Amino acid sequence: MKKVILLFFIFAGVLAAQTFKAEKVKGNVEAQIGTSESWIGITNGKSLPANTVVSTGKNSSVQLIEKDIDFKLKSSSALSLSSIKKMTVNDLILALAMEDMLNAPKKKEQLNSKNTAVYGAEINGIKAPIIESDNFGIKRLNGAVQLAESGYKESAVVEAKDTFRKYPETSKIAAFRIYFANILFNLGLNEDAYDDFKSIESLKMDKEQENEVKSKMEILANRLLKN
Repeated sequence: MKKVILLFFIFAGVLAAQTFKAEKVKGNVEAQIGTSESWIGITNGKSLPANTVVSTGKNSSVQLIEKDIDFKLKSSSALSLSSIKKMTVNDLILALAMEDMLNAPKKKEQLNSKNTAVYGAEINGIKAPIIESDNFGIKRLNGAVQLAESGYKESAVVEAKDTFRKYPETSKIAAFRIYFANILFNLGLNEDAYDDFKSIESLKMDKEQENEVKSKMEILANRLLKN
């Protein structure tokens, strides 16, 4: 337990030193810096510390630059800059353990039933869900999907798990849940993936989603039996 907490503060210290620059700002892009509850407009060249949450409106985007990082946050998305980082699978396992330890207050969110998931490009056989919405929880999940699309798969899972916990209504969206469970599946984290797919079973899904969940659970059950 002490080791986990120590590593958390080490990671936090490293991230705090990062500074991003906003470039190619298009449309409505805002930021919430540190513990401030106020949102400020972002313009080209604005420097942003890692403890900043960036949010884009519809038809808006921003390029976030930091040393070797060049990340585009697309339309109707939100993301903490500290999430734009490479993690190993072992880092992810540690982060998931830390996530289980956290007990942050949950915000009650009511999702607009008209929000419909569409699908973007396929990455390693995983269809990326896209939802245009002003709901902040959904915007965070859109940002997490973009993390995965940009190669930050482990960080994307951590961001998604945090969002599902803080905005519990978002955990009822099967498209997002399946997407991130599939990342765990492809990373070989069989127990975590199985638990996720098992919990997805009770959600409202279309036939294709039901078949995918059933298929992945069968594969994972066989993997776990062999271990």
